[in-house]
Amino acid sequence: MAISIYNDFSDYMLFKGIKNVQTTDFKYKNIDVDITEDLVIKQFDAIYDFHQKSWGFNGYLRNRLNNNTGKIIEEYKIYIKKLVSDINNIKRDEPKNPFEELIIEYGEGAVKRGQACISAVYQTDYIGIISRSMKRNEVCLGNTDFQNLQKENYTYVVSFEHCSYNVVEMDCFILLSKLRRKGAKLDFQRLAREFCYIEGLDTSSSEFITALVSYPHEFMKCCNKYREGKNKDYEDRFYKKLSKALIQDGDSLF
Repeated sequence: MAISIYNDFSDYMLFKGIKNVQTTDFKYKNIDVDITEDLVIKQFDAIYDFHQKSWGFNGYLRNRLNNNTGKIIEEYKIYIKKLVSDINNIKRDEPKNPFEELIIEYGEGAVKRGQACISAVYQTDYIGIISRSMKRNEVCLGNTDFQNLQKENYTYVVSFEHCSYNVVEMDCFILLSKLRRKGAKLDFQRLAREFCYIEGLDTSSSEFITALVSYPHEFMKCCNKYREGKNKDYEDRFYKKLSKALIQDGDSLF
């Protein structure tokens, strides 16, 4: 049996009927517009169509896809360990600025919440989710927001550059997490269930998505940037960002 050869995965998706368009063709260009749950569910239909057309790819790519399965979970675990170390160091040496005072005030809560999210992930059928993904050769679009993906008569995609092998649940997580951090007032647990209904996934998958969406992403990201920053003269800027992160992350979803 002959093996099909493509330069990029986008070439394969075009062959499968996905349309490559410019972002100016899209109705919802701004993620800050009022996003309703019905609109998100419609986006899930577009994501599902992409998934259906990408499942089971066994051709040859000159520019191969990355395999990001499990990557975000491992990154989130590392962020927790680094924040624990930061808290211990700041306590030992005393806070040097308002940013570090915020770390002392809210850091342990962020650690506990992050640990609870990771624990919730492992309480789902996480291994089963990965096994299913590998058997089906699942591919995620990676950028599932309204500026990159839309479905009308056809499914339209602006960029395929973030495509990777990964569990399909991640495409839902990426969308919901971004909407939550933008301040969208949505029932994220219900939306996780709706996505899984459309994709034919079980409750373990919806619980997996909810756990990841609940993770204090912005708090951890801000701490990482402060830790890695070469110029420590921007404490005031980091303080404002961390204060904003507390709002963006919202309350725990479980």
